[in-house]
Amino acid sequence: MKHARSWKSGVLATFSGLSLAACASVSDTSSSGDATQLFAPLLFGDDPTTMEDMASATTLQVEKYRPQRILPGCGKDELHSAKPDAQMREALAQAQAYSDEQKGFGLIVLKDGAVIHQGFDSGVTRATHSVTASMMKSVLAIMVGIAIDRDLIASVDDAVAQYLPEWKDQPRGDVTLRQLLTMSSGLEPIGFRDLLFAPDANQVVLGSTLAEEPDSQFYYSNSTSQLLGAILDRRVQAAGYEGFAEFLHREFWCPLGNGEAILWTDETGMPRTYAGLHAGLVDWARIGEMIRNKGKLGDKQIVSAKWIEAMAQPSQTNSQYGLHIWRSGEWTAARRYNPDNPIAIPHSEPFAADDLIYFDGFGGQRVYIIPSKGLTIARAGQVNLEYDDAVVPNLLIRAIE
Repeated sequence: MKHARSWKSGVLATFSGLSLAACASVSDTSSSGDATQLFAPLLFGDDPTTMEDMASATTLQVEKYRPQRILPGCGKDELHSAKPDAQMREALAQAQAYSDEQKGFGLIVLKDGAVIHQGFDSGVTRATHSVTASMMKSVLAIMVGIAIDRDLIASVDDAVAQYLPEWKDQPRGDVTLRQLLTMSSGLEPIGFRDLLFAPDANQVVLGSTLAEEPDSQFYYSNSTSQLLGAILDRRVQAAGYEGFAEFLHREFWCPLGNGEAILWTDETGMPRTYAGLHAGLVDWARIGEMIRNKGKLGDKQIVSAKWIEAMAQPSQTNSQYGLHIWRSGEWTAARRYNPDNPIAIPHSEPFAADDLIYFDGFGGQRVYIIPSKGLTIARAGQVNLEYDDAVVPNLLIRAIE
């Protein structure tokens, strides 16, 4: 049953959702609003994104990711600040210097919920929109947890056919939501161009075929995340939401009090759930804080603590991966997305905390969460395959020890 996959297809599959990290917008505004606010229409502006757009996009050219849709802001940036001690100040200076050297344009660090450091390039602020590529995948996982909390999905161990009747009585229909979340479904990834430029991304992934037995290997793919998004989109529509975008806005973005953001969509208006949430770094930090606090921010339980705990557990096929989130697992000096993909992310040493989990956006876009140390770190920058994942979090973890 196993089909051969060339390394080239693996690279392209990775780039289709991850190298989209080229991105910070000129917009710095964080508009106020609430969960009852209606969405703006699609903002086509021009023809949908082309390969030429993708090849030439820089981290300041959000306009090259089309179509787009606004997520209205739902609150004010009210994170408070605190002063770090001398040891932490030195570690923060080193972390900022390393991030800068590696083409970073923004770094925010929180300790026990308070901002103890923020550093940005000229013209960039903590509210500047940034396309952080596959960090969207971890947001998708949170939305699955919220759907379970709302009884829109029964269990991650449900077979996909329960939510996709067109897959009923087919081997691919026996794939579980858990296997999708852990990137071990055995489904053949959709080709780079076929997914990236599809007018209807959900329709494309619904044509996925089974390539190998589920749980036989870890294989990170964008089409897996889009399929999860398609399933969730159907479930929330059945519950009366307009679709995934409204569900994201009402049940997650607004309860967090996040500012205005932009979703990169296909031509139907469906968000690309493998990548394409253009948001300010402070909003990513707030998301990280919610995870650090077991699904709670302030007095609001956004998603159940049980789900956050489940997300952080090692998967059967990769100890470095949980439910659509990366984690501190068995150390490898070069972390790979796929066994046949030559792209390798440097890890010069093991993470200094076993409970570290993180969002990975291609080329050094990150949110690190270290509950045992009270740390949340949000970092964004230009795409850089030399960015070493161990440096920034380990500097700050060791400053606390």
